[in-house]
Amino acid sequence: MFRLLVCGGRAASVLAMGGHYIGATSFAAIHTKSSARRFRALPAQAPLQNLVAELNRLCPALLIGYASVMALLAAEQDAGRLHIRPVLVLPTSEGLSPDGYDRIARAFHAKVRTIYVATECLFMAIGCEHGWHHVNSDWVILEPVDASYRPVPPGEESHTVLVSNLANRVQPILRYDLGDRILQRPDPCPCGNPLPAIRVRGRAADILTFPTERGEKVAVPSLALEIDHVPGVELFQIVQTAPTQLRVRLHPAADADPNRVWRAVHSELTKLLNEHGLGQVSVELAPEPPVASSAGKYRTVIPLALSA
Repeated sequence: MFRLLVCGGRAASVLAMGGHYIGATSFAAIHTKSSARRFRALPAQAPLQNLVAELNRLCPALLIGYASVMALLAAEQDAGRLHIRPVLVLPTSEGLSPDGYDRIARAFHAKVRTIYVATECLFMAIGCEHGWHHVNSDWVILEPVDASYRPVPPGEESHTVLVSNLANRVQPILRYDLGDRILQRPDPCPCGNPLPAIRVRGRAADILTFPTERGEKVAVPSLALEIDHVPGVELFQIVQTAPTQLRVRLHPAADADPNRVWRAVHSELTKLLNEHGLGQVSVELAPEPPVASSAGKYRTVIPLALSA
């Protein structure tokens, strides 16, 4: 709290700006001349060096933004180009591995608390120290369901999740399909928070489908999880460029050997594919690094339908 006061309570967000993105509309709603001195909304689509320069000027105590962008900023902090001392970092929207969040905490010497948000409903859940997100159930209703929209019991991973929120009187949200796969904890969370505890396991669209040599189709949902635990990976994207072809875009950590990282990633992916009888699927290293979407996010898995 003392550091928060020393920094003047300044905050910065790095989210998609422009258009109808929630970051843009929320900023417009709270922006005043007085708030402009304490709060800065930066576009996630901006070049990284521009974000670094703006953050160095502001020196925020609170930093909010897409998890993938926070990971890039943490690397800039480690490299000595970014030199800020936030008290609290709130990564949003995308999931990193536990090591990824730990790297952010170490780089900024700050507490990291993840928040689960969506354009359709802000602040659906906030993370705890045990790696779970506690649903703001007085604000939002989350319904884990299977592919046929039938309820999924706690302890079983859902195909997607439906969200309902009546706080927005202009456009109430009723059972909207977010496309996120979640797991609801069946027992009380050891952190002591009584609110429902969930983990976001990825998006339904992250499940890739491949043809086998016999013409059957096999769905593989956990490719990204295989890379999450590989040491030295800062960011990555798995792109399905053909029915039996994958290209991996890698951004290794600054202190990692890129060749060693790629060999480990290739080994993990081919091992999983072979376990599913998909030895004919090729895995190549892309020459380009991970590419952000127009909103500034980095999708970890890009299926064939979206890679064209």
